[in-house]
Amino acid sequence: MQNCYEVVVVGGGTTGAAACYHLSQAGIKNILCLDMGRAGEGQTQTRQVDDQTPLTGRDEKYFVPHFSGSRVFEGAEKGPRTIKMIVTLPPYEMLDGFADLFGWEGVKTYLDLAQHGLQLQLELANQILPDPEQQVKKSGSLMVCEEERASRLKQEYEFLQKLDCPCEWWDTERVVNAQGAAAGYVAGIWFPQDARIDSVTYAKSLLAAATKNGSVTLREECSPVVDIQNDNSGRYAEIRLADGELIEANQVIVATGGMFIDKSLAGMLTPRYSYLAALPHNDPGPWGGMEAPDSANFFTLGFSHDWCVESNFVRISGEDHYSGLKSPRAKQRCGRLAQWGWTKYPYLEFGSDYPATYGIYSETPDFMPLVGKTESKSRICYMVGCNAWGQASLSAAAELAAPLLGYREMTESEQRTADLFSIRRFSARSTSTITQ
Repeated sequence: MQNCYEVVVVGGGTTGAAACYHLSQAGIKNILCLDMGRAGEGQTQTRQVDDQTPLTGRDEKYFVPHFSGSRVFEGAEKGPRTIKMIVTLPPYEMLDGFADLFGWEGVKTYLDLAQHGLQLQLELANQILPDPEQQVKKSGSLMVCEEERASRLKQEYEFLQKLDCPCEWWDTERVVNAQGAAAGYVAGIWFPQDARIDSVTYAKSLLAAATKNGSVTLREECSPVVDIQNDNSGRYAEIRLADGELIEANQVIVATGGMFIDKSLAGMLTPRYSYLAALPHNDPGPWGGMEAPDSANFFTLGFSHDWCVESNFVRISGEDHYSGLKSPRAKQRCGRLAQWGWTKYPYLEFGSDYPATYGIYSETPDFMPLVGKTESKSRICYMVGCNAWGQASLSAAAELAAPLLGYREMTESEQRTADLFSIRRFSARSTSTITQ
């Protein structure tokens, strides 16, 4: 088996798959994509790694977490598949907090790149998905809040208006019409451009397109990657697997979300669990005429919960908490989501059985992706760090695969994206040009 490649992409989720696709479109050949589970699904079974591997120096077993951040339900009675939101909001509770870190130019850069990433993902989905009308829902998003936060939400809307973000203000009557009085929401911001997608099928379709033209080799359910480092000569990178296999590559893209332990990311990336519950219903409820399965995305100011009506379910996500690669508290956390849903929407059958699952993702201290190389001479490029906002922003980041690896020049807008997301912003060697 060949063990030397031009590029190795570690991770076959939406980001890794998109990076492979964009590299193949740029004419790069001999690309290997590694996934310890199945493309788009991540690891879907607990995997026990032998005591003697580099993963642990203690006499104990190491267990890889179950599900990646691309996790969706399996469809039909097992819960709705098309649930991953594609939204354009910056990854921060309020824009002025984001501006404190990156300046208003940074906020504007993010909004622009997120809108580009959203449109890019929708265009690709329309080209590659087997049934895009069913697997993509272009139905917008509504951010809502309760009475005590209405003035803050209005301030957020005013920020967005000044930054030319396409959105509109919803008053109490319109929000109650969409959500019902029991939910307790009194104000909202509507984002008509937002969508949601079956991210599993999307990732699989991207990789299928890249492998079909001979550019990419996909290895699924491979032994976990336990180390990635630059060769001492600086001429290539080495990827070591838990079973002892050593793979060499001219360049590496790490696109593993929260599922890879990397000493270079210590202090910059925190693995977290996010939970999903799908509460069944036989009535479209108080959704303002937006009948299932085409309702909008809904989420709270501060993003404690997000939800939608999809395929006769109210799908709810939230209850995020630090994972540390520990066992997930799925029963407890998903139970809280269900309780929240039954309280907000009393037309749902209280206590009914419901599908539930979870995924692991990762967050940085400023909630932004980590993109690029820690040093210019490094052979290792990162595209990691994701959250509820990640579909649009990481789609924009993945498009940078070829220029980040030096296969073509960056455009001015791409350079702004690369600067904003630069992994070097957490380093004393930072060369970021973002306005502070």
